[in-house]
Amino acid sequence: MDLYRVSLSLHLLALSLWLGHMFVWAVFVGPANKRLEPPEVAETVRRASVWMGGLGWPALAVLIPTGLHLLSVRGIGPGDLLSGAAFAAPGGGILALKLAAVGWMIVYQAIWAHRPAPRAIWSDIVAALVVLACSVALVRGLG
Repeated sequence: MDLYRVSLSLHLLALSLWLGHMFVWAVFVGPANKRLEPPEVAETVRRASVWMGGLGWPALAVLIPTGLHLLSVRGIGPGDLLSGAAFAAPGGGILALKLAAVGWMIVYQAIWAHRPAPRAIWSDIVAALVVLACSVALVRGLG
């Protein structure tokens, strides 16, 4: 198996873990917190964090390097991202939207990971769907 396929497989696996992690927070932990009193909320969040084993940050640690490798296979390097050249190319607008949504998800995870707010969680799920749609569009050559 070549490096591209290994990188793509790892990227998709990490993406599944990251999205699954967010889905559990949105569907189970967030709604449960609405029905609990403040001391119980902290305990629920702590238990959920332990139960899920901190999937978010390790998944992100795999997503970033594999994502950069997948971009480099398509001829887009870190310098192109920093200079903005990647966004002037065909599909650049879609790539910019995808990276903005990924940025939002990282900020969300950093701020809200230990005190999930249901509306914030759902905005993160929407951002994840935007990333997924942009990824499909980029792979299909749309844009």
